[in-house]
Order: sequence, then C-alpha cells, then structure tokens
Amino acid sequence: MRKLVLATLGACAALFALSTPVAAVAAPTSPAQPSIIGGHNATETYSFMVSLSNGCGGSLVAPQWIVTANHCGSASSGRIGSTNKNSGGEVGRIDRRITKPGTDLTLMHLSSAARATPVPMASSNPASGSAARLIGWGCMSWPNCTQSATLQEIDLKVLPSSSCRAGGGGAQDVCISGDRAHSACHGDSGGPAIVGSRGNWTLVGETHGPGDNGGECATSTLYTGIAQHLSWIRQQIGS
Repeated sequence: MRKLVLATLGACAALFALSTPVAAVAAPTSPAQPSIIGGHNATETYSFMVSLSNGCGGSLVAPQWIVTANHCGSASSGRIGSTNKNSGGEVGRIDRRITKPGTDLTLMHLSSAARATPVPMASSNPASGSAARLIGWGCMSWPNCTQSATLQEIDLKVLPSSSCRAGGGGAQDVCISGDRAHSACHGDSGGPAIVGSRGNWTLVGETHGPGDNGGECATSTLYTGIAQHLSWIRQQIGS
C-alpha cells in the first residue's frame, strides 16, 4: 500500500502505496488506490463520495471542496454522489489543489459549486473499538486484483492509533482493522473512513495506506485523521 493512490490499479497496485516510509499505492498507469476487499455493493448513495478522474477517491466537504490524499496527485474532475464510478451523480471540474505541508492531506477546489450534500467533518477521533465504514472503488482481492464499477463498502473496527505506527501513522491519525479477507486496497486512496448510520455520516479519515509494513493490501489501513487538521481545512475553505 505504499502511498495508497487508490486509483484503479490496472495491474492491481497494492492497497495504498506507502512511500518509503509511507509509500503511496500507485497503479501501473495511474496513481494506485486501494479498493475494498471483502466488502459488498454500497447499500446507499453517499452524496459526498467522489470518484476522481485519476482513479482516487475523495470526499466532498463543502460545495466547492474535496478532501483527498496528496499522493493521489492531480485530477481534472470528480464524479460526485454516484455509486457507479463511470456514470450518474454530477461531474465537477477541478481547477486547483492545496496540500497541507508535511501531510498526505490535499484539498481540491471545484470550479463551480456541487449540488450534492457535503459530509460533516469530525472534530475528534472515534474511540478505539467503535465501528467505522470504508467505501471506495478498487481491488476487491489481492494480490490478484479484480475491480468493480459499483461502489463497495465494508464495516470494520477502529484500532488504537499506535496499531498503525509501522505504516507511518501518528497519534492523531485513524487506524482501521483489516486482514487478508477484509481491507481497503488499491483504488481507495484519498477516499473516506466514516462513522454514523444511514444518511447520517461523519468523515473521520482520508485513506493514506497500509497500517503496517506487511503488505500493500489485505492489512490494517492508515487514515489521515480529519479532526487534527480540521482548523486548517476550515481556514482554506472559508468556513
């Protein structure tokens, strides 16, 4: 999972490519993104879910702003609020990006406001042991990658942040459980970890990469914690 550029892994790049220390998962041809292993087709339409044109995922957090991973690189557009990465929802043009120095957190700006409803952002991290949902497009198996155009979801558990230290995680990042049969993978980079219930979700993390050095996919997953960067995000988006 080196830096988890969760883009469609053509040849199935690993979950997230954790660069050197935390490489990003880049696909052979485009940034690699982890998808969901062991999940199932989305049970609802997430108005805030974004499929970026470079194969990564993202979350609409304001009418003109998307949160994603820096290791995903640039994208020209994003499809918002659809369970199919190739159709439906609305497509917005991305005209600029802002990255917080020293982090894997990037904001992408839409040239015009989206009609979709943004996702609320967490002001604190979820408690260890609580449930969290991962959603994304990408590899549904590893190392033999198969993908689906339909959004996948899986409910896993929040682990202590220290459990993802080997993957480069800090004390304020979010660590999500996983194993060979249940995990994020290539094609999920930049996408969300959310908590809540149907139609009432809160963004707690942005997909960064594997939580340890045991593999690119099929392991715990490290998510950049949203709460620790909330003030910076609000400052950039003017809210």
